[in-house]
Amino acid sequence: MSAGWRGWFGLLSEVHRARAVDTLEWELQELRQIFALLLLGHGVGLPAPPADLTLSLLPDLEEELRMLLTHLDTAQSPLSRLFSSLPVD
Repeated sequence: MSAGWRGWFGLLSEVHRARAVDTLEWELQELRQIFALLLLGHGVGLPAPPADLTLSLLPDLEEELRMLLTHLDTAQSPLSRLFSSLPVD
């Protein structure tokens, strides 16, 4: 096979690997959000898991709890979430 074809297939392989990593990262984020919803879903009307299970898994939810608190702070105003994402110096 010529060097041109090898370079093209190498580039194609690199693109597919990068997309696979991006897809896995997205799936991991979605699974973490589902996990948080399962544990803390009583706030939206889902049945709650046993309290001892929730308390034992609570340290794993530190990032999700911080995100939840951030969203609760910005939930009062529709424009606050937009402005909180903009860099203001």
